[in-house]
Amino acid sequence: METGLALAGGGVPGAAAVGVLMALEEAGITVTHITGTSSGAMVAALYAYGYAPQQLLGIVPMLNRRYLDFDWRGILYKALFRRPSLDGWLKGERLYKLMAELTHYRDLSALRIPCGIVATDLADGKPFVFANAEVPGYSWDYSFHIAEAVRASFAIPVLFRPFRRDAKLLVDGGVSTNCPVRICRAMGASKVIAVDSVTLPAAAPSLLDGSFSILYKVIQLTLKQQMENEHACADMGLLIDVGTVGAFDFHKVGDCIEAGYRTAAAHLDDIKAALGEG
Repeated sequence: METGLALAGGGVPGAAAVGVLMALEEAGITVTHITGTSSGAMVAALYAYGYAPQQLLGIVPMLNRRYLDFDWRGILYKALFRRPSLDGWLKGERLYKLMAELTHYRDLSALRIPCGIVATDLADGKPFVFANAEVPGYSWDYSFHIAEAVRASFAIPVLFRPFRRDAKLLVDGGVSTNCPVRICRAMGASKVIAVDSVTLPAAAPSLLDGSFSILYKVIQLTLKQQMENEHACADMGLLIDVGTVGAFDFHKVGDCIEAGYRTAAAHLDDIKAALGEG
């Protein structure tokens, strides 16, 4: 059985995917294909590279606010000289370096199972897939480092600088495909489970307030229809309730992983039935 997981983005709540992988492994369910966007791309890439769910349990909580590298120089120039050159408040270099170190600066060919990491091409607004296997029907490429692919996938517009390579300008995959179910199926998965987190409005943002908080809310609303269309193509959707955890609530990563594990474990019979193993 070619079993695929499509992992949605969403910042910290995306860590729930680690818990899902743990529950599936314990149940003897083998994931043969995996795709991901933004934070989901981080988990997908590390898993496909060879990190076991138990290892991810120790790695993912390493991602905290010290990796948010503000472009203070660009911000200052923008404020003082009104230069229109600031294309992202965060540089994304620290997260890139962490991913590069974890994947030993290897390229996509080092991934052990078919894996698709999704970004969005600003030229046409369509998904651009970094992959180690063919992705029929989509623009894709295998000639990148794993860390470069992840860096492009989490480049949330305005918040992070876009990813530039040759003539391409790429931003967060969530702009086009936040839960890449159809891409997972295009890569060869016969059954696909969509993994997404459901969040409730927080009383107040915990880290980034003002315009960032509004931007995040706008993105969530924009994604609603797109996500419904992708989930409709999945054999099963796992919606992880993480409560009011926000995109940058790094201290709640463990809570999200636990929620993912608890939800997947509670639905194992449904998962097996959807995969034809019931």
